[in-house]
Amino acid sequence: MLTYDLSQRGKRTMYEFLYEKMKDDILAGRLAKGEKLPSKRALSEHLAVSVKTVENTYDQLLLEGYIRSEEKKGYYVNHIEKVTGNGPAYASFVTKYQEEEYLADFTANNIHYEKFPFATWAKVMRETLTDYDTSLLKTVPFNGVEALRVQIAEYLYRYRGMQVSPDHIIVGAGTEYLYSRLLQLLGQDAIYAVENPGYRKIAKLYEANHSKWTYIDIDKQGMDVDALRQSQATVIHVSPEHHYPIGLVMPVGRRQELLAWAAQEKERYIIEDDFDCEFRMVGRPIPSMQSMDRSHRVIYMNTFSKTMVPSLRISYMVLPEKLMERYISTMNFYSCTVSGFEQYALASFMEKGYFERHIRRMINYYKQQRDFIKKVIKVSELGKVCKIIETGAGTHFLLHIDTPLSDVEIKWAAKEKGILLNCLSEFCFENRERYKGLLIMNYSDMEERQLRKAIAALEEIFCE
Repeated sequence: MLTYDLSQRGKRTMYEFLYEKMKDDILAGRLAKGEKLPSKRALSEHLAVSVKTVENTYDQLLLEGYIRSEEKKGYYVNHIEKVTGNGPAYASFVTKYQEEEYLADFTANNIHYEKFPFATWAKVMRETLTDYDTSLLKTVPFNGVEALRVQIAEYLYRYRGMQVSPDHIIVGAGTEYLYSRLLQLLGQDAIYAVENPGYRKIAKLYEANHSKWTYIDIDKQGMDVDALRQSQATVIHVSPEHHYPIGLVMPVGRRQELLAWAAQEKERYIIEDDFDCEFRMVGRPIPSMQSMDRSHRVIYMNTFSKTMVPSLRISYMVLPEKLMERYISTMNFYSCTVSGFEQYALASFMEKGYFERHIRRMINYYKQQRDFIKKVIKVSELGKVCKIIETGAGTHFLLHIDTPLSDVEIKWAAKEKGILLNCLSEFCFENRERYKGLLIMNYSDMEERQLRKAIAALEEIFCE
C-alpha cells in the first residue's frame, strides 16, 4: 500500500501534496507501468485522509495522463516515456514534450496577433532610433524611463481616474518580476490572501518566494470581508475590475469595505491587479480602487501583455508614497529589466494616441467575436443544454453545461475532439463541486470558422 508522510505537505493542500508524490513515483518508476492503484476508499483509509482528497488526486493524475481508468476494474499506471543520457544525476530522466495541434484552445487568453498595428509600431520604433540616437545606450533608471512613466500616469488619469505621480511608478519585465520585488519590499512577516476561486499563478508566486499565504472565498460581490477579518492576512490580492476567471466586477460597496479593512491596521495593503481591465464591452470601467483610496494602502499593478503583445514584457506597479520611499531607500540598486529602446518606443506610441486608438479597435473586434460565439452557441444544439454567464468585460465568459459528466471527463472528452478546455473548478483551492460543469471560454484569438467547428465538436459531446 502507498505510504507518504503527509506532515511534509507544508502549505499545499492535501490533495496537491498527494498528487505530487504519486506523480514523482510514476516518473521515477517506483509505480510501474500497468500497476494497479489502490481503490479510493482503501487509500483514504490507509492514509487517514478523506475519500474526496484521493478522488481529487486520481482525477488530476488521470487528467494529465499519468494514470488511466478501466471501467469496473480500477486505476492503472500509464507508460511514461523517459529520455536517459550521460548527464548529471538530476537530469537522468525527463518526460518527453511534443508540441500538439488542436482544433481549438479555449484555455489560452491570448491576443489576436493579426490585429496588432505592426506598421504603426515599426514606424514608431524607427522614429525612436532617430530621435533618441545614443541616448538609447545609456543606463535606464531603476524605476524605468521617465517618458514612459509620464505617459502611464496620464493614461491612468484619463482612463482609470487615478492621480499618481510618475515617480511612484516602477516599470519591470513582466508582473512576475514585479511581484518578486514587491514581496521583498513588504517583508517576510506579511501574510497574503488570494481569492478562491482565483488566478492560481499568484499563489504559486507566493510559494516560490516562501511567503505565507491563505485563500479567502468570494461571493457574488468579491472577496468575503467577514472571512477576511477572521483570517490573519495582512495583504490581499484582488482583481476588482474584472475577476479571472469568474468575470465579476466588484461593486463600489465591497471595494469600500476592503479599503476600510486595510486602513484599520498598519502594514495592511491591497494589491489591485487590473489585468484585462481595458476590455469592457458594456459601459465604462468603474474607477479603480487606487483612485478611491484615502489611506494610501493600494498597490496598483497592470501590464501591456494583453493590450499590446506578451513579448513586449512591459508591466508596471504604482506604489503608495510610504512604500515608494521604502523601495528607494532599500531596493533602488535593482536595475530596470526592460530595455530603454522599448520603453521610449512605447512612450511615443502612447503620446501620439496610437495606444488608445488600438484599444478602441480591439474592444470593437472582441465585442464582435463575443457576439458571434454567443449567437453560434444559442442557435446550436449545445444552446439547449448550456447557459452563458457573462459580465460584459474581458475576453472570456463562463459556460454552464447541464451534463452528468465530471469536469475531468469533460476535459478528456473535449481533448479527444481536439479541444482544450479549462473548468472553473480547476481554479479553486477547495469547494470544487460548487462550480461543477462551468467551462471557461477564452475566445480572443479564434477565427469564426474555427469557432463554428469547435462548437460543433462540443455538441457531439453534450448533445448526443
